[in-house]
Amino acid sequence: MENKLNIEPKIDNEVFHNLATLQASRISENVRPNPILEAKNLTKQYGDHLVLPDLSFKIDDIAGMPEVISLLGPSGCGKSTLLRLIAGLEQPSGGELFMGGVSVSGPSQDRGMVFQKYSSFPFLNVLDNIAYPLIHVKKKKRKEAQEIAKYWVDRMYLTGAEKKYPSQLSGGMQQRVAIARSLSMDAKILLMDEPFGALDRKIRWEMQDLMAELLFYKPSNELTVIIVTHDIAEAVFLGDRIWVMQKGNIVSTTDVPRPEENSRIMHGKNEFVDIVNYFNDMIFNLEVGK
Repeated sequence: MENKLNIEPKIDNEVFHNLATLQASRISENVRPNPILEAKNLTKQYGDHLVLPDLSFKIDDIAGMPEVISLLGPSGCGKSTLLRLIAGLEQPSGGELFMGGVSVSGPSQDRGMVFQKYSSFPFLNVLDNIAYPLIHVKKKKRKEAQEIAKYWVDRMYLTGAEKKYPSQLSGGMQQRVAIARSLSMDAKILLMDEPFGALDRKIRWEMQDLMAELLFYKPSNELTVIIVTHDIAEAVFLGDRIWVMQKGNIVSTTDVPRPEENSRIMHGKNEFVDIVNYFNDMIFNLEVGK
């Protein structure tokens, strides 16, 4: 029977060689002296529950290049907690976080966050939603703020919807507004917590393609993105690097290639599927062993 479900995927050994080669090639990148983000002995505890026991990591600041880190791991391993600490929405129980060598003590316009639940103001139209933080946080004049907002309306393929309100938009369009609002603020770090989890497959592919265009093919911001997702194929498609977490620790760091074609096509390519299976097996073994 054709198209039979492959319940025991075999990973081509060439995948391991290609990933190792890619990892080695990154040594030649132009890296600034201070990491864009660094954690030193970071801990987070809720009551008696220790979510992050002692986490240290460093994300290099690569000159002239956006970078995407996809964060995978079993449920409850600390992915979303880490994102909230980086955003400054919560404070660590111990240790310290640094951005560009400066201690992170709370929220900042240098760090934008996009949640799964749409976060637009229901009483503002698309253009005013994007312009709002430019006016009220960056203190820009309304005309300048709206010019910047219009630029991002066009970049996010929202042209024609400027005067629509969130209730008149699809889920994908609402997420595009939220992403545009963060990017319009010239955030250095964009944090995304299951941003496309509520979208159907077709819209999810479209959002992945849009992010690939913004970050890989036509970047206008030198941006570091950290995306938490349970969709392993999405993590591989969007990620330059995959972090796998278990019990509050990063247990694996792997560089992966950028996509050469759109999401729908890439998801069907054997090389892509092999990489997805590689991480799928890794996370399955972590879940079994937890």
